Amino acid sequence: MTAPATRTSPQGDQWPRWEVFKKDNDRRPYQAVGSVHAGDPQHALVTARNVFVRRPAAVSLWVVREQDILSATPEEIARGVTFRGPAGTYHVGIKATHKRSMTFVDLTGTVNATDGEDAMRQARAQHPDALAWWVIPDEAFARTEDGPDTVESWFAPAAEKTYKQQQYYGTIGRHVGELKRAGLMPSRTPDAQAAPRPAATPDARPAPSAQKVPQ
Repeated sequence: MTAPATRTSPQGDQWPRWEVFKKDNDRRPYQAVGSVHAGDPQHALVTARNVFVRRPAAVSLWVVREQDILSATPEEIARGVTFRGPAGTYHVGIKATHKRSMTFVDLTGTVNATDGEDAMRQARAQHPDALAWWVIPDEAFARTEDGPDTVESWFAPAAEKTYKQQQYYGTIGRHVGELKRAGLMPSRTPDAQAAPRPAATPDARPAPSAQKVPQ
């Protein structure tokens, strides 16, 4: 695992929040799939693996503290928000559409910037039509190691889990249509089928009528 050499303290009664980026395979980008609360980078990676890697597609995980993410929407840019960050390499994440609800941004590449403001400016120039932009210092990420050993130890066990997707769940019992076709559904007896339903009988009692009250 590669990680910044930091350990964070609880904020109030919660550990800090870490954003989780998952890579499904070598052809897909890292995608922001959610967040976890954790006390340090290793804790964040293990928790992210336990929460988000429920299928064998993942080959790598990255996590970063929420406070290290510089994010903006077009509305925030119009209000004149500013961004602070160190000089160096930044990863750029964009939200291009509302269609994918399971992820927020995809990491599209990196930029070399003099500070956070410069990184956000470059991200916006590269993707002017994005719905949201994230820029994150490269040094802020904690990562699982690359290589087949990591895939085997971190992600391959997910292939044996039985709670993958809806179609993998077993069914309890057999469908009533299948039982009928197999002749296993009990049928009503002829007497029960022929027995007429009792007719509804009107109330024989006369309806109450108004009576004069003796003077």
